[in-house]
Amino acid sequence: MDFFSANGKLLISGEYAVLDGALALAVPCRFGQTLEVDFLTSTFPALKWSALLSDSSLWFTAEYGLKDLNLIQSSDEKSALKLKEILEAVEKIKPGCLSALNQSVHCTTQLEFPKDWGLGSSSTLIWLLAQFTGADAFALNKLSFKTSGYDVAAASSDTPFFYQLKENQRLIEPIAFNPVFKDRLFFVHLNQKQDTQISVSANYKNLKTDKDWLNGISALTYNMQKTNSLEEFGKLMELHEEMIASRIGLKKVKELYFSDYDGAIKSLGAWGGDFVMITAVDGFETYFKSKGYATILSFDALILH
Repeated sequence: MDFFSANGKLLISGEYAVLDGALALAVPCRFGQTLEVDFLTSTFPALKWSALLSDSSLWFTAEYGLKDLNLIQSSDEKSALKLKEILEAVEKIKPGCLSALNQSVHCTTQLEFPKDWGLGSSSTLIWLLAQFTGADAFALNKLSFKTSGYDVAAASSDTPFFYQLKENQRLIEPIAFNPVFKDRLFFVHLNQKQDTQISVSANYKNLKTDKDWLNGISALTYNMQKTNSLEEFGKLMELHEEMIASRIGLKKVKELYFSDYDGAIKSLGAWGGDFVMITAVDGFETYFKSKGYATILSFDALILH
């Protein structure tokens, strides 16, 4: 039996802009996903797949012929075909790593966070498969999801890091991000899962590159990591929100849902879904819970640093 693990992710700054070379601040999360691989004796080599949720309940199964990766059966055809696409990408990068196996394989994944939290069920899967097969994780991500890759980098990181795509290279710089005011930073789940790829494609992908705007986002990222002032950090959060909103033509999450909140609020990842980061004010937990947002996590509870 082989066992692999991967960390989830959050992007503190640089969403959307990271795709075009802006500096981004990324953090690995304490919750991720694991992969257990069992090798079985069988006259017909097959790849059996079982996916477990964080409560250990089974949410997806599939079976593929190892020689051709043809789908034999599944509990969800759409998910099975996407997984087939990823497995075929693995074979493209590492020919024969699956099809040449002479025994059956049973892969069992388990999420460590609720599936709708958006902490990287796809990116952790990419990293886990790369570790199992020896395929390059970033090449696999490029073939399968076409994201910036910061989420794949987070899967193996044990510290926050700067992430930047520059001149066809990927720059990953481990950094300290453990602010003295971290006890006033919280993460609230919005209960509105969005597909990052669809969101980016619809609101950003076709825009012309604006180097001044990208440089502005990079400067905000740098200053967010450096500041020791909660007040300044909150102002940087709000400025980041304003810059992204004006660029992609979407309303800020605070304007949409929390206009009467006294602290700062910043979207993380695809706007309108998953988590937001907030600066805490007196009564903040009561405020968010009264509006139906009961999942509120502290900095230390969520972020690996």
